Amino acid sequence: MAKKSNLTPPLTKKQLSRQEREERQRRILFAIVGVTLAAAALVLGYGVYQEYIVKPSSPVAVVNGETITTRQYQAMVRYRRFDLRNQIGVLQAQLLQLDPTAQDQQFLVEYLQRQIDQLQNQETSLPYEVFEDMIDDRLVRQEAARRGISVSEQEVQDEIEQQFGFERNPPTPTPTPITATLTITATPTPTTALMSLEQFNKNYTDYVVAVRNAGFSEADFRDLFAQSLYRQKLQEVLAEEVPATEEQVRARHILVETEEEAQQVLERLEAGEDFGALATELSTDPGSEGGDLGWFPRGQMVAEFEEAAFGLQPGEISDPVQTSFGYHIIEVLERESDRPLEEPMLQQKKAAALTEWLQEARQGEGVERYWSSAKVPSN
Repeated sequence: MAKKSNLTPPLTKKQLSRQEREERQRRILFAIVGVTLAAAALVLGYGVYQEYIVKPSSPVAVVNGETITTRQYQAMVRYRRFDLRNQIGVLQAQLLQLDPTAQDQQFLVEYLQRQIDQLQNQETSLPYEVFEDMIDDRLVRQEAARRGISVSEQEVQDEIEQQFGFERNPPTPTPTPITATLTITATPTPTTALMSLEQFNKNYTDYVVAVRNAGFSEADFRDLFAQSLYRQKLQEVLAEEVPATEEQVRARHILVETEEEAQQVLERLEAGEDFGALATELSTDPGSEGGDLGWFPRGQMVAEFEEAAFGLQPGEISDPVQTSFGYHIIEVLERESDRPLEEPMLQQKKAAALTEWLQEARQGEGVERYWSSAKVPSN
């Protein structure tokens, strides 16, 4: 008997045509799946690129050409939150050690609770405060560079050690001489042990680890101290530039509640009554004798009062001037264009030198702000 043939019979034209069609469909299907996967990967990659590259690198502000990135801003917000919550934790731990029912501890309990409440309230406004503080920091650094002010690494280290309570070179105590007539009436209190270098290193390292866990690098942490030193040095330089003399006027005033009362005061003055006597009789300002305010430069009085006072010549009396305190009748007694400032006033102006400089610098054309609540980190 003949064996059965193992050869596959040749495909017909119809079968070949169907096979080619199915192969083309499979290739088309694979192509569609490939394109779909590639598109999905592209969309996912673009989203990752936007979220982790573009957004963090986008500016939250530009200060005279120097960019503050969203990444830098968010890192600072997270650190400031960490620091704020750390302060709250310390106060809460102190509060737990007190007995709120004890009469002698109630004042301290209330004080600590107020401090905690204030710090907790600060967290709401913290993101925008950080934003403005970072702009101020850039302005200070730029002005310091312009003036040749620098801060060394050793100065930063010294500042850190001081803030941590470590004295590298503690002063040598001077013994109090004891005489035969000296009578000791109090029990000596033990001297607090100075922090050792090993203790400082441990405390610093522990804090840096905690800061890193909050997303802030050690370099960023040390830069906070450098920034503080830049501010101190710029403040000192600006304070030295505060002029010791200014245009000043010596004036007196009568303060009343209504415009009608002010008009009545003017009528009595025009009738020849004495300004000082009327001030004593009618003025609601208890801080001036006979209405006399003494000498003062610009910037010391509310804007409306200052504008009126510096617009008068000696012997002239103003029309009623309305301020938030009421209605004033002002008389300028003397005026000098270059009068020395009194020492308390001069020291006050020196102390405010950096603040006033920053107020003007913040409004400069080179400061561009791009902050929005969307840039605030969620945690």
